Amino acid sequence: MLIEITLLVIGIAAIIIEFFVPALGIVGALGGGSIIGSIILVYRRAGPRIGSIFLIIAIILVPLLIILYFKIFPKSFMGKRLILEKNQNPEEGYTSYTAEKYSDLIGREGEAVTDLRPAGNILIDKKRFSAVTGGEYIEKGKKIYISKVEGSRIIVRERS
Repeated sequence: MLIEITLLVIGIAAIIIEFFVPALGIVGALGGGSIIGSIILVYRRAGPRIGSIFLIIAIILVPLLIILYFKIFPKSFMGKRLILEKNQNPEEGYTSYTAEKYSDLIGREGEAVTDLRPAGNILIDKKRFSAVTGGEYIEKGKKIYISKVEGSRIIVRERS
C-alpha cells in the first residue's frame, strides 16, 4: 500500500505544481495519471472491495486537499511573498491613464515619431504618446492631428 499512497501524494503534488509552472498541462496530466495508476494498483493488489474504498477516498481526498492547499498557501511564508495583498484601486491613484490627461489633446497637432501602420508613436509638445490611425498608413516625420480620444486610445489623422 505504500507505493499506491506515494503515487497518490505525488499525483496531488503534481496537480498543485501545474498551477504555478507553465508546462502546457503536462505536469497536471502526469499527476492525474499517477492518481489513476495508484487506484488501479490498489484494485489489482488488494481486490475490488479495498480498491473501491481507495477510489472513494481518492475522489474525496484529492479535491479536498487541493482546496485546502489554496486556502493555506496564501498565509504561508512563500505565499505571502508571491501574492499581492494590496489592491491597486483607482481611488488611490492607480490608473493606467486619467481622462484629463488625454481629453485636452483633441485637435492638437504633432508629428509621427514612428511609422503609424496603424499604431505607433507621436510627439505632441515634446511629449511622446502611443497612437493609432483610422486604418491608414502615416510615415514617420509627417504632421498629424488628434481627431478623437477614446479612454487612453489616441486616434490621429495625417495633416494635409
